[in-house]
Amino acid sequence: MTDHSRIRDLVQSFEDAFNAHDPVALGDHFADDSLWTNAAGKRMRGRDAVIGFGREVLPKLADAYARYDVVDLLEIGPDVVAAHVAQRPVDAGGRPTDAPGASAVYVFARRGDDWRIVVGQNTIAAG
Repeated sequence: MTDHSRIRDLVQSFEDAFNAHDPVALGDHFADDSLWTNAAGKRMRGRDAVIGFGREVLPKLADAYARYDVVDLLEIGPDVVAAHVAQRPVDAGGRPTDAPGASAVYVFARRGDDWRIVVGQNTIAAG
């Protein structure tokens, strides 16, 4: 059985990286050979692609912040856990805004001592 607190800590760290608008810290959560589709439908393959995308987009999101709440965790197999995450927009002070949120699923896999996102999908959430 996986220690789910480790996955929750990683989701918090991912939120922190997004809110710091740090593309390298954001990308460090992904495996070298990961697959990620963002909320706009852009598909990226690999950590370097995620970092490159972050370098392009995060400066345009300098006023964007979010709270990431783990909604559910599913242990798929040994060392593989799916996390359903609600992403809620907030202002710089952490207060909710009226901007649309997102719903994400991240599949984390342990490789050695490290956990990384191997697959991720974000979707804009209605209402």
